[in-house]
Amino acid sequence: MSDDQSVAIAAMAGIGEALSCIGPTCGDTVDWSAAEKVYATSFPADYRAFVAAFGSGTIAQMVGICIPAVSADEQKGSTVSRLSEEALADESVNQWAPAEKGRHQLEDLLIWGGTAAADTLCWITTDPDPDRWPVAVYSRGNLEWSVYPCGMAEFLLKLLRNEWQPWPISDDSLQDVVNPRFLHDKDEEAAYETGADPWD
Repeated sequence: MSDDQSVAIAAMAGIGEALSCIGPTCGDTVDWSAAEKVYATSFPADYRAFVAAFGSGTIAQMVGICIPAVSADEQKGSTVSRLSEEALADESVNQWAPAEKGRHQLEDLLIWGGTAAADTLCWITTDPDPDRWPVAVYSRGNLEWSVYPCGMAEFLLKLLRNEWQPWPISDDSLQDVVNPRFLHDKDEEAAYETGADPWD
């Protein structure tokens, strides 16, 4: 087992302790072989573990997590995706923190989540080993990309534990959440259809 995999396993264990599910749905079953064909890449082990444990949904009404499409027809909505053609052509999107300028290409980003403050959460997919993909965040507050040398699970765990300095996303309300909860998209949609607020 590589050091990256060990860190990812520890991070997922930490997330399992820190994060609880609100509704009855917890986790998604994904045909990873089919997803790999759609995206022409495999996915990090910590991400696959998160999807199995929690799935597509939202942490504390703040951080949304996507799952991959398993067919080309599904590549829309809240699935993992590349940046849009519009974003790739917009020079204002291609702004990076000073330490990262000139080091990365927007075409190499793969979106796995976002925030209620309209931040974009990605992997930089240049390494052939997905377990070595760092996280890139486009902050709407700073209007630039910052890179974090860790996987998705470690990034999320540090958010849940308020261990990032400086804080990597635009809204800092998650810092005050004592017992963060996860709500699956299916349960959120079902609750709103009945007129209930699932977060109450």
